[in-house]
Amino acid sequence: MNKLSETVLKKKIAILENERWWDMDKEAIDIALVIVQIATLIALIIYVVKTWHIASATQESTKVSEKTLQEMKESRDQEIAPYVVTYFDVPYGKHLIYLVIKNVGKSVARNVKLEFNPKLMNSDVEEVNNVSLIKDGIGSIPPGYEIRTFFDTTISYFKNESLPLSYTAKVTYSGGLRTEPRTTEQTMDLSAYKGLSFIVEKGLHELVQEIEKLVKHNNRVSNRLEKMTDNLSDGIWLKNPQFLITNLQLEPGMWESTALARLVEFKTLWTSIYAGKHAKLVNPFLADLKNRIGIIGAQILTISSHRPSDVPSELTHCIVEIAVKLSELGRTRFYIDGGKSIDAFNVFGNEIVNLIDQAIEQIKLYSTASDNSG
Repeated sequence: MNKLSETVLKKKIAILENERWWDMDKEAIDIALVIVQIATLIALIIYVVKTWHIASATQESTKVSEKTLQEMKESRDQEIAPYVVTYFDVPYGKHLIYLVIKNVGKSVARNVKLEFNPKLMNSDVEEVNNVSLIKDGIGSIPPGYEIRTFFDTTISYFKNESLPLSYTAKVTYSGGLRTEPRTTEQTMDLSAYKGLSFIVEKGLHELVQEIEKLVKHNNRVSNRLEKMTDNLSDGIWLKNPQFLITNLQLEPGMWESTALARLVEFKTLWTSIYAGKHAKLVNPFLADLKNRIGIIGAQILTISSHRPSDVPSELTHCIVEIAVKLSELGRTRFYIDGGKSIDAFNVFGNEIVNLIDQAIEQIKLYSTASDNSG
């Protein structure tokens, strides 16, 4: 074998060896790729599993959060929600039964409706069922506020065996965070109060009542003493008109002057001393004024009965009318009516003054005619 052949052989051997090593490297690469793919698949599976676990945990957390939020909302609603109760109240020491509707919650209860099973009954069934809060309900009840109405007496109610001792009350109302109506049911039991005995005790309330009575009595005594002091300091007004009338001097020929004196006395008292001032219409001035007016009226009536026979009937009628009106004016009462009765009192007095002016003119004419005829 020549050198050329050896060289060619060596080259072929080298090529074969290189191809053999390349195949080996290719197999290693394929194996490595397979291993990488398997590892990637495993990692992907782990990632998917972990992601599923995270998603499940997130969903569960969302549910827990929603439940917690709902519980917080319900708890908050319970804290501020209204709560309307109805019950019977029998105060200790009293034979009285009250029906009470009360909002013990912390917000306003609106559109409150009441239903009773059986229907409320007492000694007067119509009266109970016709109460507006039972028929029409209650528009709103503020927190802590109660509505109380008389229901019956224990004596009358327990004496009637046909009346129920227990009721089921259904109360419907709205308010708080919830928009839907709320409904509560309560048992109202009166049997617990049947047959109870008690002793009437006098406490602070009765003591206050007795003290108030003593204060009123002392005030009345004090007022009477003050009136007596005023009368003594200002001079005693004679309040028996008959005493003054029986001592009225009616001399013959003095009829006109006596009548004029009494008429002018009232006119002066009315227009100058009283002068229509509302502030003066208080005791003792008011009592003295009305008493004096009554005395003047009685005196004028007595004077008219002693008139001469030639006095014109028109003048006699006018004087008698004045006397009657003065008596009515002296008995006038006042009321708290914004001053209307006081205004009527003043108008009535002014009418009498006008009649007196007419009577004075007629007396003067009569006196002049009598002088001329004499």
